[in-house]
Amino acid sequence: MLQRLPRLLRLGSGAAAASGTGCRRAMQSEAKNAHNVLDEVAKARIRRIKSQLEATGELPSEPLPGVGWRIARFVWRTLLLGTATTGAAATYYTYAYDVPELSKIVKETRAETKEQPLYQAWCDMMERYLNIRKNMEAQIKEFTDPATDKLLPDLHPQLRGNVITLVLDLDELLVWKEWTRQKGWSIYKRAGVQEFLLDLGQYFEIVIYTDEPATYADPILNKLDPHRVVPFRLYRTDTQYKDGKHVRDLSKLNRDLTHVLMVSSKPEAWEFQPENALKLKPWKGEPQDTGLIDLIPFLQFLAMRKVKDVREVVKSYDGVEDIPAAFKARLQEAASHQKTTTTQKRGILGFAR
Repeated sequence: MLQRLPRLLRLGSGAAAASGTGCRRAMQSEAKNAHNVLDEVAKARIRRIKSQLEATGELPSEPLPGVGWRIARFVWRTLLLGTATTGAAATYYTYAYDVPELSKIVKETRAETKEQPLYQAWCDMMERYLNIRKNMEAQIKEFTDPATDKLLPDLHPQLRGNVITLVLDLDELLVWKEWTRQKGWSIYKRAGVQEFLLDLGQYFEIVIYTDEPATYADPILNKLDPHRVVPFRLYRTDTQYKDGKHVRDLSKLNRDLTHVLMVSSKPEAWEFQPENALKLKPWKGEPQDTGLIDLIPFLQFLAMRKVKDVREVVKSYDGVEDIPAAFKARLQEAASHQKTTTTQKRGILGFAR
């Protein structure tokens, strides 16, 4: 819209030499148009500030139609970001939406706005961006995915079927990291984490599997596990890259999945094998938390029972918010109803062997 301003300036610089009425009229017309352009820019700025205040809750947002408003807001964000730089817009969409979400929005926008050239042009631009992004993520995936399908060495024949591989996440399970302006990054260890590793190291083959790089994880694990109870550590380079997230793939562990149990609080960690994961609430640094200590009896009991498939146990506790409390309740119920062996087994682990 501001393309007319240079023309006005050129006319203004030649006005001193010109002395015709037509020239003055042209200048007045151009000045009026320039004023309109600047007025539109000011109004756009006011609308942008108002939308930002509405987003932060400082101003109430007006009710607008669902799909239409979503499309208009999406295009408006694109136009705002495009006035800064194209790179900034690409960065915004890369972090705000994954490829399937953005593809769906573009498809809906194109279908809803067939007769509106501006929206169709936006769709064309976003489709080009999606093609570039898909190619880039495919190339990134080649470099970020593990170089081998066997992340762990072969298990000793005598241990096959007799030991469970316990896969533990790091952040929000064993430690909590927090950033403050005064201190920068701070790492807090969860209460009982060292006892947790020492006790369970006697029953399980423990693997720490994190989406963080080794330079971050190793110094922390060296302090949490000074006796090297944990024989294996896996890092970001050992994860699978999918839609901008680093997902743990338990099938790459070189272990029978019937005897692989993951404990994590991150949905992206267990995305490939949710049936193998105990899904806990994330630990956010609460000092009075005893979640790890409370979980020890359940995991010890599971290891001693030598179950044929840990996924059956996971299924029986899937959706339970407090697994230690549920386990204790089932244990008490089984102790008070010791009529048959089947009743005992079904009451504690949730299935009959």
